Amino acid sequence: DQEDGMFITSIDLFFSSKGHDAPGLYSVLIGIEKIEYDLLHKLRRLNGLPGHPDVTTTPCMVTNTGSLGMGISKAKGLVKANRLDGKSGRVYVLTGDGELQEGQFWESLPGAVNGRFEEITVIIDHNKIQSDTWVENVSNLGDLELKLKSYGWHVERCNGNDLKDFSKAVESTRKIKNRPQIIIADTIKGKGVKFMENSVLWHYKPPNKIQLIEAIKK
Repeated sequence: DQEDGMFITSIDLFFSSKGHDAPGLYSVLIGIEKIEYDLLHKLRRLNGLPGHPDVTTTPCMVTNTGSLGMGISKAKGLVKANRLDGKSGRVYVLTGDGELQEGQFWESLPGAVNGRFEEITVIIDHNKIQSDTWVENVSNLGDLELKLKSYGWHVERCNGNDLKDFSKAVESTRKIKNRPQIIIADTIKGKGVKFMENSVLWHYKPPNKIQLIEAIKK
């Protein structure tokens, strides 16, 4: 809580509730030199980086993830702790749309509204695909935007593959007072690599060497 003799009273936090996207998060942390580059090649290996972030072994982690649907509940706890400590930072939570089938996700929504947790911004990666099929084949989410608004949340929608559009949505949510916010980021899985785009297969399949080279070129 101290840096150069000064007390930190505001710091924004981010974590991904759908922790299986850890390779993307690790890549960012490697890019800003928070994690050693060589660890990227030890993903899910002994003494390497875990498949889901772990606060005890992975630098810069806010919380453990893995059991899907718990993200907003954890965010409420972090915000409550900040308020008790007199801190004012925001908490950003990334979720998947398959994760929204978990009951705890929906159970967590009213409490965040009742607590006026304006510090919470939830980002839904809405690519319509879950582990091995399309989300609608398991449990159709229906009019997601309308459902979330009915709970009292402020809802924004954007093109999640367009960084400018996404950034605009993030900045807009920062202006909302007295209630939490959700950004529905419509995305295409594998965007930019044609043979991976909108393919359930690439939710979990590692590319071979030829596919890797082609993907990097794309």
